[in-house]
Amino acid sequence: THKSCVFLTVEPASSIAVPLRGAAVQSSTASGWTAGRAIDGSCSSGTDSCTHTSEMDNPWWRLQLDGVYRVSVIEITNRNVARDRLDGVEIHIGNSLVNNGNDNPRCAIIHDVPDSLTQTVHCWGMEGMYVNFYKPFNTTALTLCEVKVYGGRNPFYQSKSSLVGAAVQSSTYLGWIAGQAIDGSCSPDGKDRCSYTGQMDNPWWRLQLDGVYRVSVIEITNMYSTRKWLDGVEIHIGNSLVNNGNDNPRCAIIHDVPDGLTQTVHCWGMEGVYVNFYKPFNTTYLMLCEVKVYGGRNPFYQSKSSLVWGWVYECDIWLG
Repeated sequence: THKSCVFLTVEPASSIAVPLRGAAVQSSTASGWTAGRAIDGSCSSGTDSCTHTSEMDNPWWRLQLDGVYRVSVIEITNRNVARDRLDGVEIHIGNSLVNNGNDNPRCAIIHDVPDSLTQTVHCWGMEGMYVNFYKPFNTTALTLCEVKVYGGRNPFYQSKSSLVGAAVQSSTYLGWIAGQAIDGSCSPDGKDRCSYTGQMDNPWWRLQLDGVYRVSVIEITNMYSTRKWLDGVEIHIGNSLVNNGNDNPRCAIIHDVPDGLTQTVHCWGMEGVYVNFYKPFNTTYLMLCEVKVYGGRNPFYQSKSSLVWGWVYECDIWLG
């Protein structure tokens, strides 16, 4: 039997050999397959080297790092016999423990790749202390055999003015063009101030920045009468135009806030040239009255090898 490993190795941008401390936990444990086995450094096959939750709804595994890091790459491996159990698993990175950390920004969704025990996922410098593997299905189990995460801790600088770019949208209703959402006006009181798609399935709006940025904060303003139209809208950031950019990593899902015309979303340094607002519903509209994106362009450096993998309090051992 082949073992598939999820390697989570986070490394500081400097080359100082300082032990990296962290703790692994999971939603439940089946037959002694503890959470710490996913970061024990072993890719050998066998039941003593993998994690395994009990069969349950929405199982998860979480690594708490010893500080806030910018995660660039995660390598995931699993046992061949259980490889398909990773299909549909979501990777989330952030600083919140709401819903056990599973509501943090999503880096990627893992898909089963036949004959591929190890997969590589790019998280483009997403910032966080918690790295979650979350399986949003009922009556299922989550198995991980090893995880390696690569990243750095260099400081992030953000400009005080919003970033500039060009906007497009999936369709346009009666002259409410995409550019009106970035015209600098936050007055949500008329046709000449907002963007508006036609009624359609899965409408979207996309901002193309003038380069690759690390997005920290997005402010969104909408008309009060149509404020609820933002409920459920997803924000995606990345460098791909596959599916019009809507398949890029997701920063957040917007929810309706009563009496809140302007909402602030934190994207924790996610990297990309495209910022998408995507509404995954049928026969609906998307309206935006003003979008302001803040971030920075400082370079992100990553060391090529991991230093110390981490400390797992559940197993009470040092890994190195």
